[in-house]
Amino acid sequence: MGFWELMVKKDNKIVALANLSFSLIEKLSMSNRKSLKQTKVKFHNKFHNEEVYIILNGPSLKKQDVSVLKGKTTMFVNRGFLHPLYKELKPLFHVIVDPKFKTGVWPVTWLDEILEMNPKMTFVMPVSWSKLEILQPYIKKGVSFFWLSNRMKFSCLGVSGSCFQSTMYMGFKNIYFTGFDANGIAYELINHQSHFYGTNEENNSKNTSNYVIDMYMHSRHLNDLTLLANKSKKEGYNIVNLTEGGLLDMFPRNSIKQITSTCLK
Repeated sequence: MGFWELMVKKDNKIVALANLSFSLIEKLSMSNRKSLKQTKVKFHNKFHNEEVYIILNGPSLKKQDVSVLKGKTTMFVNRGFLHPLYKELKPLFHVIVDPKFKTGVWPVTWLDEILEMNPKMTFVMPVSWSKLEILQPYIKKGVSFFWLSNRMKFSCLGVSGSCFQSTMYMGFKNIYFTGFDANGIAYELINHQSHFYGTNEENNSKNTSNYVIDMYMHSRHLNDLTLLANKSKKEGYNIVNLTEGGLLDMFPRNSIKQITSTCLK
C-alpha cells in the first residue's frame, strides 16, 4: 500500500469516528429525537421500490432536456429553483443543507419563492435546524419538512449525499441523478461558470487558504461517493448517473432519454 492510499484509509477511520461521536450526541438531544421521529412516521419507506430523479446544479444541466421528467418524482437542491422548468416539473423535494442558509448568506426568502411555484414542497434539511428561528413560521404554517439525520455530518458528501441519504431512507430503489459534474471547484479556480445558472457570488471572496480546504474536501467527496456507491449496491439500491460528462465513474451511467423512454414502455 502506497503512502497516499494509507492517508486515505487513515482519514476514513477518523471521519467514521467523528460521525459515530456526532451520532451519539444526536441521540441524546430530545428535540432532535422528536423531529427525527416525525420524519420516520411520515417518510420512512413511503416510496418503497419507486424511482426518483435528483437534479443537481452542474453546468452540464444546460445541455439536457429535463422536460421529459414532467410527471416524475424529482428532487432539486439549493439554487435549483432558478431552473426555467422548475415550476413545470413541480419537484416533490428540495434539499438545502449548506450552513450558508443557516447563517443568512442564503436568504430564507428562497423558501417563499419555492413554495410559490409548488405549495406542496417538502424541504430536506438537517435535523439540527429544526429549531431555527427563521424556520418556525414555515413549520407553524404546516410546510412539510424532512429532517435529515446528522449521523453523516463529517462525511464530505455534501448536498448530493443528502439527496442519496434521504431518498434511500424514503425507500426509493431506483435513484437517478443528473447535473452532477463534480468539477465545480476546478471551474471556480479559473473563474468559470460552475453551475447551470452561472456562479455563486458569495465565493468571489475566497482566498488560497479557503481553496486548500475546499480541494481537500473535494478529494474526500470523491472518496466518500465511492464508499456510498459500494454500500448502496450491496444494499440493493440502483443509483444511476444520467449526467452528460463529468467526473463520476463510481456509479453506472445511462442517458436521461434512454431511462425515461424505457420507463414509458
